[in-house]
Amino acid sequence: MVQRQLLPGRQTFYLNPLNLRGIYEAAKGIYQQMLPYVKFHLRSHGKSARLQFTGHSLGGSLALLVNLMLLIRGVAPAFSLLPVISYGAPSIMCGGDYLVQKLKLPKSHVQSITLHRDIVPRAFCCHYPEHVASILKLVNGNFRSHPCLANQLLYAPMGEVLILQPDEKLSPHHHLLPPGSGLYLVGGQAVDSDTSSRVLQSALSSFFNSPHPLEILRDSGAYGPKGTVYRDHDVPSYLRSIRAVLSKEMRAEKQRRRWPIEAYDALTKMDGRHVLRQLQKHAQLLVVFLLSAKLLLLGVLLVIRSK
Repeated sequence: MVQRQLLPGRQTFYLNPLNLRGIYEAAKGIYQQMLPYVKFHLRSHGKSARLQFTGHSLGGSLALLVNLMLLIRGVAPAFSLLPVISYGAPSIMCGGDYLVQKLKLPKSHVQSITLHRDIVPRAFCCHYPEHVASILKLVNGNFRSHPCLANQLLYAPMGEVLILQPDEKLSPHHHLLPPGSGLYLVGGQAVDSDTSSRVLQSALSSFFNSPHPLEILRDSGAYGPKGTVYRDHDVPSYLRSIRAVLSKEMRAEKQRRRWPIEAYDALTKMDGRHVLRQLQKHAQLLVVFLLSAKLLLLGVLLVIRSK
């Protein structure tokens, strides 16, 4: 089983070999290639060294796996690993939040940003009908004891989920969100009690099932290079949406206050070497993964459309 290779002895972490062995094998390959550079970076900068992994689509899933591998295998200490930030990545774990808790990491260590109508993050955590769950259990015995499938989903959202809504010129606004562009953190900063956790799970379920992937695919305008599936998952759409949100926030901030002239003078007089030394104290290695999700979508469609 894949989970035994990554986390020996932990039975609360699930990577189903049927669906995700390819992702895990890719993560192992990337891990081995990166390992010498990571070790060199950690040796060179000591306690000031920082590592951050980010990626789009399946690249976000790889970023998460490599990050956890470095921590669990004792290569990098927890304080050197900055939060994993994924964009439009599918859920790949069942019990992921429990794993983060056991590793004594904050929930914010995993930050999943998804465009409001992106089909890929919905693919594994949307509602799977009973007859589909039954077929999966018949096809592969691993699904018979799969905890998430008992709740009619394959894998659960992990960490903090942030919903990115673009301007309506790019994509229609989501009916569960306020109109206009914005970046929304689902659940707020703290979700401690069991009741709050259930409310959060309900909210996430409502979002990822509205619209449901099948509902998206029923629309004839979903297909092709100009279709809604491509539009709501493409990297440029994420970049454009993030820039729009940042510009909106910067304009609002400028209206609230003006920078003091003294602060500007201090910045202009600052020694360039001093700035460089300050940056070196917090040296950071940023790794970006970019992968296509076409194969993932094809596989998911074959499963959820089976009857």
